[in-house]
Amino acid sequence: MSDDGSRMELAEKIRLLRKRKIWSQRFLVKEMRDVATPSERAQLSSIDSMTRRVRAHQRGEPVGTVYAELYRRLLAKYSEVFESPLVASTEDLVDPLVLAWTVGRLNQRVDRRTLLQLAAVAVAGPAALEPAERLMRALTGPNRPDSETVKHLEDRTRGLHRLEEHWPAKKLYPSLLIHIGEISALLETNRSEELRQRLAVTAAESAVLASWFAWELGDGARAEEQARLVGIAAKQADDVASAACMTGYQTYMTGGNHRVGVNLASTAVDRLGDGDPATRAWLLARKGEESALLGDKRGALAAIREAEEVYEGANINVRPWTCFLDRARFASMTLSVYSRIGEEERAMEASDRVAASMGPNTEIKKLCVVQADMALAHFRLGDVSEAVRYARSSLEATTAMAAPLGWGRLDHVVGELSGSKAQSAGQFRIEYAATRPKTEPPSLL
Repeated sequence: MSDDGSRMELAEKIRLLRKRKIWSQRFLVKEMRDVATPSERAQLSSIDSMTRRVRAHQRGEPVGTVYAELYRRLLAKYSEVFESPLVASTEDLVDPLVLAWTVGRLNQRVDRRTLLQLAAVAVAGPAALEPAERLMRALTGPNRPDSETVKHLEDRTRGLHRLEEHWPAKKLYPSLLIHIGEISALLETNRSEELRQRLAVTAAESAVLASWFAWELGDGARAEEQARLVGIAAKQADDVASAACMTGYQTYMTGGNHRVGVNLASTAVDRLGDGDPATRAWLLARKGEESALLGDKRGALAAIREAEEVYEGANINVRPWTCFLDRARFASMTLSVYSRIGEEERAMEASDRVAASMGPNTEIKKLCVVQADMALAHFRLGDVSEAVRYARSSLEATTAMAAPLGWGRLDHVVGELSGSKAQSAGQFRIEYAATRPKTEPPSLL
């Protein structure tokens, strides 16, 4: 298959099939092997090698005769995926703000499969647009916004935080800025103290996410600007948790200065106090991770043990930014700490908890970090094969999400794998070097 147009058409179909069926590249490879004849299967290389080829084919690189035939059969087998333009392009058609409102109203975990279903509802259901129309009337009409209008913005804010686990920053950031603009417009026109306080909280919760997106996209100036907005809005709303959350996000923005990361996490914990257990558990776990990276075993152990105690009584749905901290993600943070400070038994227990909580519909961004933590832990426990398998899963998710946090975790994994003579470790290092972006997110020190 040499024609450029045909190759790009095939690449698009492969991507669409994976997206609609919610398949990893490795699962796609297994499906390809299933449709191969015994003689064709004998010509195929290992699953890892085939996965690398599929990745290249998705970029539009040349496809050999055997692979072209396997793709033809596989696309024919699942032809229903391509029959409905609406189904095939739901994610591209849906307005992110409408979907965010739909997701936010649920205020519970939304996995990958559920998100696709909700996206289809948001596209097909005109009733979902009614709150947006009401918001437009509040902004442009003579009537002042009421409580329901503000609730629409609150729901949408929660939804944007949940969509962040599924979609890359570049896709959500423009919509988030529109959302913040609408909050600002309502603050300018509203004199009700109760509604202004709710709007200020919503502004802080939204600006936290905007600062994070700006940092992920390499815009340090905008990240700092949004962080200042968080501080102002949190002060106006007397919302200590929002300010502490922003400081927690800044622990990731230090350019690898783990001493500053520890200090920021400590400041955030002290500022927060005991009022928000979910946020406190996350901040303590961040302090544990940064302390472990700094080499402070005693500090790391104290922080992560307190985090575990606090997490048991926490409700992660209280604030939008803690929705990511389900049991799998929190277990991965404990795993990150225990594996780095040599607490082998605790690391194995945390690894088991992570594995039990993961599945085919796990949020993509969660895979970036969690699978990298699993890779690092398995390598330190002496299982190079499993370490590479988890590292590849993390690499696939991190590439799809363009997530700096994933690249940072994988840098640690590759650093550890450099000490291994195993062929699989060497192959992964080569693959990683060819894939990793050269640019780094800005340090906000």
